[in-house]
Amino acid sequence: MNQQSINKKRRIETFDLLKGIAIFMVVMGHALTMCVRGIDSAFLFKLIGQVHMPIFFFVSGYFTYKAMFKAPNLKKRFMQLIVPFLVITPLWVLYFPHSGLQSPLSHDLAGLYRSYWKDGYWFTLCLFEMSLLYYALSYALSRLKHGWMHAVLLVAVYGALIALSMAFSSEENNVDYAGVGLLTRFFPVYVMGVYAHRMKAAFDRARHNDWCVAAAIVVFALTFYCTVYPWDMPWWIQGSGSAVDSANAMLSQELSLATTPLMHLALIVIALAMVEPWGRHEYHTQGHTPGVAARYFDFLGHESLGIYLLHYFFLFPLTALQEPLKAMGLGMTPLVVLSAAVAFCVIAVTLLAIYAVKRSRILAMLLTGQPLGS
Repeated sequence: MNQQSINKKRRIETFDLLKGIAIFMVVMGHALTMCVRGIDSAFLFKLIGQVHMPIFFFVSGYFTYKAMFKAPNLKKRFMQLIVPFLVITPLWVLYFPHSGLQSPLSHDLAGLYRSYWKDGYWFTLCLFEMSLLYYALSYALSRLKHGWMHAVLLVAVYGALIALSMAFSSEENNVDYAGVGLLTRFFPVYVMGVYAHRMKAAFDRARHNDWCVAAAIVVFALTFYCTVYPWDMPWWIQGSGSAVDSANAMLSQELSLATTPLMHLALIVIALAMVEPWGRHEYHTQGHTPGVAARYFDFLGHESLGIYLLHYFFLFPLTALQEPLKAMGLGMTPLVVLSAAVAFCVIAVTLLAIYAVKRSRILAMLLTGQPLGS
């Protein structure tokens, strides 16, 4: 195997590990917000919420580069993302009243499609819309010769998305028929993935630079704080009343739009700096067999879409733990232990369900996005 093939294989293993860790964090977050509930103010919940999905969009953008120039990939994306979305969501609406979960989710399919987060099933819709948007953009970008032209076009598109999201979506009111709000939120990090692949030599040099990694840690800490705790900012509008509340909400949204892309970029640099050396040690050390943790997260990375689509059905109520956790001050350690243990159990049952579903190629396509030819 030549050096180029080794480097490509290493990158794929790194991304699989990243996806595996990210999907585990998704289930951890849902263990807190859907099983326990009422602890959304916990630092761990806020941290998980800002980390896992940007990783998925970055990885998707990285592997989308060049591939989306081919129209058949849109059909493949539709079968992989929209078909399971349209099959799973009505099943979830039917099952939710019998789940025992007390989360304030939609009571019917119309409510689910109207809601901002689509009862948790927003990711597949958003990623398909992202693919459509990039497919349209790719033709324009391929005809622009200079990098600054690319930047101008991408900023213009992001600005248009911001305008659309402010006009047609509202997280506060839980309304977003088209999913444009989340499309806007994750468009920059998806594009980062595309350009990290397009300019991978320069990107690899930057993320392996110690100063860049140190700067990324500082930037992530600052932007995370601004995004998650905007009311702590000294320029925050004080007071009460509907007008002030409206101004506060507008300022919070503007602050988030300004800081989130920087936070996502810093996050990606940190995540790769942490995971790539681990993957290199586990899979490319002479005479070393990958450890259990590496093989586990690598496997989860391969099954991440199926886990995302099916794990909701295996969440269970833990509302009785809500008050004890609040009494402990929502500390990091008890929340990590609890949510990780629950996530491990839920994922184990989900993987059994995926194994059973994959006995039928039709069911695997409908419920997990597995291509028929696989």
